[in-house]
Amino acid sequence: MRLSTSETEKLFEALLNAYDHDSLRIMVRLKLGETLERFAGRGNLETVVFNLIESAERRGKLQRLIVGAYENNPDNPELKRFYKTVFTGFKQRAILDSDTVQSKDFGPDIDWRGKTDEIELERFKNQLDWYDVGFLQRIIEQAKSVCRVDLPDLNITATGVLVANKYVLTNYHVLKSNDNDDLEVNAKNIRLNFGCFGLDNGEETSSKSFRLNSQKPILAFSPVKELDYVLLQLEDTFTQVLNSEDGLIKPAQHSSIALCESDGINILQHPNGESMKLSISCDGITGVYPNSGLVQYINKTSGGSSGSPCFNENGELVALHHAQRSKYFGTIREGILFTSIYNDLLKKSVKLN
Repeated sequence: MRLSTSETEKLFEALLNAYDHDSLRIMVRLKLGETLERFAGRGNLETVVFNLIESAERRGKLQRLIVGAYENNPDNPELKRFYKTVFTGFKQRAILDSDTVQSKDFGPDIDWRGKTDEIELERFKNQLDWYDVGFLQRIIEQAKSVCRVDLPDLNITATGVLVANKYVLTNYHVLKSNDNDDLEVNAKNIRLNFGCFGLDNGEETSSKSFRLNSQKPILAFSPVKELDYVLLQLEDTFTQVLNSEDGLIKPAQHSSIALCESDGINILQHPNGESMKLSISCDGITGVYPNSGLVQYINKTSGGSSGSPCFNENGELVALHHAQRSKYFGTIREGILFTSIYNDLLKKSVKLN
């Protein structure tokens, strides 16, 4: 986000009117997570405010600065005028999606239980300045568990995750999107493709493709109105590949640690049937609802992302993505808590260990 010269001048004057040195220091610490002296240097108030705007723009935190300053002092007339006139133009872009293409709905309807005010939702879209390489390594390792789910007869693509030696988890609605669909018939036509990564020439790596067990392709399921999952059993030849020395396919490591609002969540997915993509958010969870087995968040997803595994900040499987809906305040997403799926499988005498 960049402001014009006149817009920058208006923001400069609004901040000067709304804050003194001490209150500015507190706001920057609370809303940007930065120390004012490090972020904007020392000097008189005019110098510090000017440096603050430049530094925020340079580091990609200008929008956070504007929203945070307004949140912290919403009754200041100059700041309110700036926000209602200048910044509103930027709000016309969907707060929860930075692209200009309208997101398409997919999956079941979402009973959104989180905030609907754009200012409040903005704080869930924060991004880190740095990503720890160790975290990225853990996510890359987990990518070995992710597969693209292809149902060519129905022209459907989705995503799945290997959760045990021969078991893949995806959404129930992928195989049965309406009452006329036959779950068993669709399961027999599935192909699961592991290792679908993009190359620098725009092509895709050669994936390893598998069918399901011909005798028992489905081990367990929960319909859309419950936990919206289906546990699939791979063909017997898959075990040989899994035990091979190259280690290109491995089950995901999962966690029973409870999620909380404002936790980070990260989704490995095949949006629109493309090569695998990663959506990262450092505090994208807007609500966790264990009683209904749901978690809601603002990560970017798309058609083909149904059944995508969601990982926590430690790179552990915590949820199965299943739905996206466009609302007047932005685009919302929802997943099924893995702990709820795991416990439901135990009730059905299905063990993943």
